[in-house]
Amino acid sequence: MTQNVRVFLLLFLLIILLFLRTVRVALSSPSSQKLLKRKSDGAKLLVVIGSGGHTAEMVHILRSFLSDEKKKKNSRDFSNLFPKREYVFAVSDRTSVAKIERFEREEVKAGEYRNHFVPRAREVGQSYFTSIFTTLMAFWQSCKVYLKTKPDAILANGPGTCIPVILACFIGKVFGYNSTCKVMYVESVARTRRMSLSGRLCYGLRLADVVFVMWPQLKEKYPRSRYCGRIY
Repeated sequence: MTQNVRVFLLLFLLIILLFLRTVRVALSSPSSQKLLKRKSDGAKLLVVIGSGGHTAEMVHILRSFLSDEKKKKNSRDFSNLFPKREYVFAVSDRTSVAKIERFEREEVKAGEYRNHFVPRAREVGQSYFTSIFTTLMAFWQSCKVYLKTKPDAILANGPGTCIPVILACFIGKVFGYNSTCKVMYVESVARTRRMSLSGRLCYGLRLADVVFVMWPQLKEKYPRSRYCGRIY
């Protein structure tokens, strides 16, 4: 057997093993309930923040973790469940930073949090050709944030900024890095008939461990998703 044939067979074997590993990661997605039960003593949550309506929705989602007056004796509230929060914003989105910091200061009032910034994969009106390079840059910066924070869970609700972060997590799992991290994707309430592109990627490619939808017709169209009802 010649040297070239050996190299070819080795590369072919590595590609097959990588493919099988990728399929295993995609198909072995445990429920988010197991995460919450196993990490009830405190987990690190990475939250990808969009802009405008996405930010408002995310605040409502985060607020759902907080204990109301009737549940003050319940220790499984937001600050206890996730005592460390890592927020990821687009570099140009300062308005969302102010909203999240107000939420942390006025409503959470416990634990600790940090803010991280990544470039947008594509700005509004940007050409598709130049978006190739900005997407690669966004992915690289998202990988750095993910490696730095090493979260136990990722929470996202639709902005394009979330895909590079979620993809970094998925690739990390393929290579055995932080393989217990769970990705929870919540589709926007504005999506009543069809998922957004981010949602279809997370659902179709199984990048997310669980995909929540807020409308029953979406649950019917995407049977592997979970219907959680409207958050407001």
